[in-house]
Amino acid sequence: MAMLSAALGLLAASRKEDLVRWRSIREGEREARSTGKPALYFFTAEWCSPCHTLRREVFSDPKTAALIEREYVPISVEDREQEEGRNSAEMLRLARRFGLQGFPTLIVARPDGKVGVQVQGWAGRERSVEFLNGAKERLLQMEREEAKSASR
Repeated sequence: MAMLSAALGLLAASRKEDLVRWRSIREGEREARSTGKPALYFFTAEWCSPCHTLRREVFSDPKTAALIEREYVPISVEDREQEEGRNSAEMLRLARRFGLQGFPTLIVARPDGKVGVQVQGWAGRERSVEFLNGAKERLLQMEREEAKSASR
């Protein structure tokens, strides 16, 4: 019994809570438009083990969660195909817009913009944090280049 209790204690200690306050698609896009912050779309699914790893290894870190809340409007985009037999129209619209190919996928974009910066799959904590640290600037650079091209 003591061994089982110790094992359960270790399991609970190894679980880390996602500290990011994720918004729904509608709520998040409205907030992004009103604040001018880019949206951070997190394409995820309940059945997706790497999605859970991303939550545990990246979104549970207080510094990273604070960065996300400061620089982006975090929006969770849930795949519900396996659980409900279909996805919402909003989820499908975003999946088509960004050419979603798998889970997890992180995308930084404007709610109504054409360009987006993304990283697909789980390639480790360092790569994910690196993406989050630089994605806003990369998006701004892409927008500047797009504006230059449009003015020509």
